[in-house]
Amino acid sequence: MGTGIVADKDASRGRRSIPTTGMRGGLGRTLLTAFLILTILPLALIGGYAAQNNRQNLQEEVASKLQAVATLKGEELQQWLVPIRQLLQAPVFGEVDVSVGEREAWWEDVRRQEPDLMGVTLIDSNGRELWTLGTCPSAALIASLPGFAPEPSVASSVAGRTVHFPAGQFVLSSADSTPCLLAYAAGRRIAGFCLREAALAPIIQHDVLLDKTLIGETGKVYLVSQSRIWPGGVETPIVKIAGTSPTRSVSGVYVNHLNIPVIGAYYPVDDVGIGVLVEQAQSETLESTDRIAATLIALALAVALVTTIIAAMVIRQITRPVIRLTESAVAMAEGDLAQHLEVTSRDEIGILTYVFNEMAAELKSLYADLEAKVVERTQRLQEANYQIQRRALHLQASQEVGQAITSVRDPTLLLNQVADLIRDCFVYASVAIYMVEPGGGEIRLRAHSPATHSETVVDIVDQGAWPERVYAGDGSIIERAARKCVTQVDHQSTDEAMEWYRRTLSRVALPLRMEERVLGVLAVLSTEHEGIQEDELEILELLAGQVTIALENARAYERERLAAQRLEEAEAFKGRFLANMSHELREPLNTVIGFSRLMIKGIDGPLTPQQAQDIQRIYDDGQRLLFLINDILAISQIQAGMLELKLQPVQLKDLVDAIMPTASALVRGKDIELTHEIPADLPTLHADPARLRQVLVHLFNNAAKFTAHGRIALKAWCNEDQVYVSVSDTGVGIPPEDLERLFVRFEKGADKEGRWQAGIGLGLALSKEFVEMHGGHIWVNSEVNKGSTFTFSLPCYVGDDEGRK
Repeated sequence: MGTGIVADKDASRGRRSIPTTGMRGGLGRTLLTAFLILTILPLALIGGYAAQNNRQNLQEEVASKLQAVATLKGEELQQWLVPIRQLLQAPVFGEVDVSVGEREAWWEDVRRQEPDLMGVTLIDSNGRELWTLGTCPSAALIASLPGFAPEPSVASSVAGRTVHFPAGQFVLSSADSTPCLLAYAAGRRIAGFCLREAALAPIIQHDVLLDKTLIGETGKVYLVSQSRIWPGGVETPIVKIAGTSPTRSVSGVYVNHLNIPVIGAYYPVDDVGIGVLVEQAQSETLESTDRIAATLIALALAVALVTTIIAAMVIRQITRPVIRLTESAVAMAEGDLAQHLEVTSRDEIGILTYVFNEMAAELKSLYADLEAKVVERTQRLQEANYQIQRRALHLQASQEVGQAITSVRDPTLLLNQVADLIRDCFVYASVAIYMVEPGGGEIRLRAHSPATHSETVVDIVDQGAWPERVYAGDGSIIERAARKCVTQVDHQSTDEAMEWYRRTLSRVALPLRMEERVLGVLAVLSTEHEGIQEDELEILELLAGQVTIALENARAYERERLAAQRLEEAEAFKGRFLANMSHELREPLNTVIGFSRLMIKGIDGPLTPQQAQDIQRIYDDGQRLLFLINDILAISQIQAGMLELKLQPVQLKDLVDAIMPTASALVRGKDIELTHEIPADLPTLHADPARLRQVLVHLFNNAAKFTAHGRIALKAWCNEDQVYVSVSDTGVGIPPEDLERLFVRFEKGADKEGRWQAGIGLGLALSKEFVEMHGGHIWVNSEVNKGSTFTFSLPCYVGDDEGRK
């Protein structure tokens, strides 16, 4: 059987899973696996090492044989090149040109000596053909010249490129399928020898020396010129082992130009630039190594089989008593404690069996006592869980009550809601809340839950439990809680007539205390069988504190609400008073201004200079007083929400021209230059002309008050859909600490000597109100002793046939 854990029948009912005899054989397999690993792993490591070592030795042996073959073929190639080197010593290849007859006579002698030579050509340093003897395609030969540049070298420009030939070396090439041998002749000349196709065949073909013993069935010989195999021009990978310009013998294992894994050896012919490459396929070379590896694998499998049989027999004798112990232990885990095994040996297994029997007997005796203790502990745990759940419910109820009462602001509604919530959440028979009356001699019932009674046992007991009034010194539970400022608890059993009810009446009174002052009493009546517990009292005391805070907050909120209501009534009265007084004052003031104006014009008869001066002062002061009354009336209208703007298109230039006489009168008698700068293309404003005139007059008046001499300038400009107007002066300026209260009503500024200016401080505040009602803003930039600039913005006029400016 396989190793596993079988679930017990009662696992679905919550019992834990118990291991069963499904684990039989697990220990045996573990031991058997260990034996196999200890046997096969060393054999595999040793065999693998031997195979790898044999493979490496075989590769080195084959490489050595191939190197010998390459050396032999290289010496043969070197002997083959001796006649060609002798030919290069002929005068026809010298720097001094010979006659045509001499060249032809020389060629006849060469043909008799070297029948494999088909033709000879000579090329100068500029890539031009000097002469050609025999059959030799010089043009194709020049085009096929390979480019290489070892030093020292002689350069030749061929077909638009520079070709370098090392002095005294040869290059194998081909032109029109004709083998060619290029060599440096003399000076800066290059000689090309065109050969028959079979001229180099004896060197690269097999002969008696190249039998199967040396290079095998797959062995091949190649000529290499300029690191490329000839013919074909394919670069051989052997150069990556020997370097880009191989000048020494080298061998190695690689993948050749035909993409076949081979073992190769290269031999360069000294001072010639041509070499011999011999290759043999690795598959042929390593065939014996593969046979050795297969033999080792078969040996390892045979050893593993024998080891398995022997180990299984030994392990069976070891694990049989262990399996019996395991099955007995599983039976005990399932509840069958009557287990006893026979001791059959005196070794470690026998001792373990004896100890198991003793343990089983002792466990059986202890199990009976354990069941009784478990029953007792379970009962205690259930009681503890009940208390914990009960406390959690009370804490949750306390949280719900606390969240509910914090959102109520009315004291009467708060008390009624608290009584209902505590009774519903804590499941009490009755809840009452008493409040201490002024003086402390009487405590009156203010809230009671349930508010009405039905004919139940609890209601019958509860009738008369909470009196309407409690007086100091009557000794009731309510009076004691308020006097002692401590929670009071009374327990009372039901009378004989109600014995079947089996409940305990518990009355609890908790003082609602704010610091050292008692605001009232929270009283509850419980009819639970166990009465009110200590932990429940702690929660009720915490809840009483929350009720006290909520009650005090509700009272404070009520006081603030009444105060705010009285303040609003006072503000409304003040606004009505100011509006009525302003209206009543304007009528007689207009009469004074009108008659004084008539007298100044002389309509009522001539006046003396002194009389004219006095009447003029009456007229000026009347105008100022009327202006002030208009400001007060505007403020009262704004406060009452009765002021409405009469918006219409307004040309700022016309409005400024109309108020300039008034501005001039404000600076009369002072060394002040009054200027204004208004662009001709200034857009039309969307404003109330009367209120805008008041804003400008207030700004001019403010500048005139605080400027003794210098200049007062009005400037206007436009930016997108807003028009900006500024009034600048060179007066005393405004200190930084006064900027925050500059636009506050009834705040007045002082001159540089600290003297308060005339007025009541409404001009700038009223200007701010008017500008903001138009949808604009007003601000000030000022520097002490240098002057101030008041700037405000107003929206442009958008008419039916005129876009926004």
